[in-house]
Amino acid sequence: MEEVRVHGFHWPLHPLQVVSWIVFGTDVLVYLIFCIPMIKTMEAQIGVTSCFAISVISLVVSTFLATKCDPMDPFVLRDESLFNEEELEELPYCGLCATTVQARSKHCRVCKKCVHAFDHHCMWLNNCIGGDNYRPFFVSISSVAVMIGIVLGTILYQIIDFATNEAEFDLRMEASAIHADMSREAFLVCGSQSVERGGILIALSVVNVPLWVLDMQLVLLHTYLVHQNLTTYEYITNKREDSGPGRRFKGLPNWMDWIVFSRCGQRRKKKKPPETAEAKAVEAEGAAERNPAEALPGSTEEAPPDRPERCDEPETDVEPTGPVVPEAAHSPVGLLVPDLRPADLSKDEVDACEPPAPSGAAPSMGCGCDVVSAVSNRDTAGQAAV
Repeated sequence: MEEVRVHGFHWPLHPLQVVSWIVFGTDVLVYLIFCIPMIKTMEAQIGVTSCFAISVISLVVSTFLATKCDPMDPFVLRDESLFNEEELEELPYCGLCATTVQARSKHCRVCKKCVHAFDHHCMWLNNCIGGDNYRPFFVSISSVAVMIGIVLGTILYQIIDFATNEAEFDLRMEASAIHADMSREAFLVCGSQSVERGGILIALSVVNVPLWVLDMQLVLLHTYLVHQNLTTYEYITNKREDSGPGRRFKGLPNWMDWIVFSRCGQRRKKKKPPETAEAKAVEAEGAAERNPAEALPGSTEEAPPDRPERCDEPETDVEPTGPVVPEAAHSPVGLLVPDLRPADLSKDEVDACEPPAPSGAAPSMGCGCDVVSAVSNRDTAGQAAV
């Protein structure tokens, strides 16, 4: 049995998780060292620093809680004999966890467990976001928006202050021990002397503007989801299956929710093991058994191609669970139309007896930061309960 990931600090760490620590740690240090001393008054410096410190502390604490939390469905550890008949009939069953789970629980292939009120698997936290850690996750992304907003607001203030009061700005730089040996061009990338050297404020802007835009998009999306009492998984599922002209579900405009669909619908190519001579022989023998027309003497008709593999599970690492359904249950036509291809039938009669080919593969689904999470259900159609 594969090891279950307990929380986001469980080894190995995700590369994006480590990158986020480095980027935001560097961002905080550069801002405190270079930007705070250039604020005009001491009172303003204390006020801005206090607000910035609160946002950073809130970010660190909420991120730690969301990462350290184990959002596993408590029903996974519950003995199956403790469920009553009503729960066994109504609640979904996870075949991978081998137990009954709560109605909104989904199975994550990365964490290898069912997550209560599954929202999505976050690569930045290296953990699933569910009912137990959704609040600290929301506080975390909100704190990021506030922290970066303070950084960008300070940068804008200092650029305007330089443009409107250049002489006083130069005096503050000379009075600062950190900025005394630094030209204003190196600090701002503007001025009359040179614009070729890199500037700290512009570098901070280049890093923080895209981050703030993306994070605010995420905050607005989750604010909408909280108002609608939806998870990210449920939102994606509903918008894919029940949106469009004449349908009931109306989600956000595409420019507001593209961030959770950016990796959805990309079907992962499964790696095929190298074929051996024995495997090819077995495959050829199985194909002959599945296609008796190949063995008809004197037949000039080509054998029908193999039926495509069923795609009950999305290719975005979704783990469908529940009882195994026979192939025929998904193709009722195959039960009603017998194989009428003896040698005395004509080609037209043979074609008329062929069951129709399956129509299209199952749509792929996914979630906001990662698309590697999945659900369980007792539904014989293999669909997830949301």
